[in-house]
Amino acid sequence: MRFPVSALLTATLTAAGLALTGPASAQTAPAGGFQLPADYFGRFGSTQLVASTTDGFGVRYLPLPLKADLRLTLVKAPTYTDYGLSAQLGSLYAAAGVFYNVPRAELTNAPASGLQWSGVVQGGASHSHFSVGYATQVDGGKVRFLNNVGVAQQGGVTAPYTQSEVSAAYGRTFDKVNTAVYSTARMYAFPVQGKAQGSLDVTLALNAPLAQGLTLDASHFERFAVGEVAISDFGLARAHSTSGDLTYRLPNAPGFGLGAVRTRGSRDWTGRYSTVDGDVMFRVDGLPVLIGPSVGYVAFDAGAGTSYVRYGLVTLPR
Repeated sequence: MRFPVSALLTATLTAAGLALTGPASAQTAPAGGFQLPADYFGRFGSTQLVASTTDGFGVRYLPLPLKADLRLTLVKAPTYTDYGLSAQLGSLYAAAGVFYNVPRAELTNAPASGLQWSGVVQGGASHSHFSVGYATQVDGGKVRFLNNVGVAQQGGVTAPYTQSEVSAAYGRTFDKVNTAVYSTARMYAFPVQGKAQGSLDVTLALNAPLAQGLTLDASHFERFAVGEVAISDFGLARAHSTSGDLTYRLPNAPGFGLGAVRTRGSRDWTGRYSTVDGDVMFRVDGLPVLIGPSVGYVAFDAGAGTSYVRYGLVTLPR
């Protein structure tokens, strides 16, 4: 079973456009002219500004000034170009374009609880799938159960599958220190191929104000997996990593000036490499984010890879 990528890309983009045109066209501009949506600047928290020697130049998920949350991706990487539109309309997510060098069209409805469905068509060696299921929440939304059934295709393999997940999130505050534990247990089963894989993710997170304007964010991630999948994109492997950021924000003030400095470090225990980055970010009137240069170093263990220096441009919500 093969899915026509170009046809569904066009169909999904058209459907997303129709869905977006309604809310956008219904927006009434004031007599003085164009007005930005009230939550527009808040959308920049998930925008990714790309400007580095390794990842290329451009922007991912740049919010357009429309009532509907429509976002533009345009990145020129060293060996490929990404471009596309994506939109989040309540629990409905739509995307069409080329993302990380993979043509993709997606239409997914994933509310926190209730009916779930998803259609994803991708080009190249990536998988495509269609699924439907249901999710429920208990303990005030802290625990979520999800069950899906679907069919996926990758390479020469077409596989019906079931997906079962249980996820939980719990947090606790000790004085001014915030801690949290996030976990997800999942099972993929492929009855036709007689294969199944189970996995467990656990993340420990900490946020601690060390002094006025100085904040430490740290996390540790563990993943365990057992079994085998019929669709390689669904397959997970053992992974564990640790990361920490130390950020100092200067008091906010009008005009141009230094807004924050940050040191970031991480260790990928599975990939056997460490990273350290230093960021200097400035405030600029009219920009919803702090922005500035970054320099870092990626250090591989002996025999694991080639270490290198990296440069980039980073942002931080104001």
